[in-house]
Amino acid sequence: MSSVKFIHAADLHLDSPYSGLKGLPSTILKELRESPFKSFQNIINEAIFHQVDFIVLSGDLFDGENRSLRTQVRFRAEMEKLQQLQIPAYIIHGNHDHLSGTWITVEQPDNVHVFSGQTEVKSFEKRDGTSVHLYGFSYPRRHIKERVIETYKKSEGADYHIGLLHGNLEGNAEHSPYAPFSLKELADRDFDYWALGHIHKHQVVSEDPLVIYSGNIQGRNRKESGEKGCLLIELDGESRKHTFIGTSEVIWDSETIEVSGDGGFDGIFKQCKELIEEKCLDGRSYLLEIQLDAGENAGEVAEYLEDLTRILQEEEQAEVFIWVYKIKLTHTMQMNRSSEISPFVAEVSQLASEFDETETSLAPLYHHPIARRYLDSMEPKDQESLLDDAERYLLQLFETNT
Repeated sequence: MSSVKFIHAADLHLDSPYSGLKGLPSTILKELRESPFKSFQNIINEAIFHQVDFIVLSGDLFDGENRSLRTQVRFRAEMEKLQQLQIPAYIIHGNHDHLSGTWITVEQPDNVHVFSGQTEVKSFEKRDGTSVHLYGFSYPRRHIKERVIETYKKSEGADYHIGLLHGNLEGNAEHSPYAPFSLKELADRDFDYWALGHIHKHQVVSEDPLVIYSGNIQGRNRKESGEKGCLLIELDGESRKHTFIGTSEVIWDSETIEVSGDGGFDGIFKQCKELIEEKCLDGRSYLLEIQLDAGENAGEVAEYLEDLTRILQEEEQAEVFIWVYKIKLTHTMQMNRSSEISPFVAEVSQLASEFDETETSLAPLYHHPIARRYLDSMEPKDQESLLDDAERYLLQLFETNT
């Protein structure tokens, strides 16, 4: 028995649309829409560079159940690169790209092995005889609430056993409880590695047994900040090694600036420009939120935040871009300022930082027989943006009238 080496990735969301960003130049918008594909190409290049034995993709390759022909063809092109080097790909589909959708099927090359809607075992064997059993299932429909983990049964006769599972670890209330499982249930299967998907943040759940969420490959909104990528896994007897490989084409990030001076426009504009120039040294594109800690100058700064954002955006023309999509005053700063001058403003800021009933508050509008005709549904990120704008507006009104 020798070692095996493979790439684990998940949550590609290849045809995911970008929404909620205002005023994007067409060149940047094009780069954003291409970023999941380019990130996936980076993964394939890493697999080739590291001469892996195979790759595993743990669900949500596509963002929707009805994947487009263009997306499927582009995916096939990457699989063909692996086929030329005799590198297999083992794939499960998740809740986004479940098997019940309707789409025109594009035939994939012979090196692509897709798990069916029921848990099954697929076998891989290296030229030296080292064998691997891979276990998994694709979502037959979008909502899978059953404990499918109970159907994973270890099949003897292989040197290594790898589980592919797109689901939610019990205790994580931030994500949909699809195909729930516990760490104990994974450990009881006595597998060498669990390649998890569904959670978009890279997370090592356990070292023994080795259980990892690879996270998604490209951030799609401000909550999916930081570097995204895949994992290089090496199994060698009892040894288990995992290495995170960043593949993001565009990175969502947030930086805080402590405003120096009197809060005048020129000083803050210079500080923002210096921050952007520093980010440029990284050589990668960013979608950047700047948080201004303006202290006692909060009211003055609030008056020109929108203009400052627009000016910085208009100056961005580089191919590798730093796009400032939002500038905001930090809640902590607002609390410090408001506590000195008004309990009312302090309470407003506190409520805004804790408020989580946006949908309930907007419900009367969406149920109004006339208003609902003119309203589109709001994504969570748009709701948060609305709340930020409302808070800034209230602070500005208070400053103007004091």
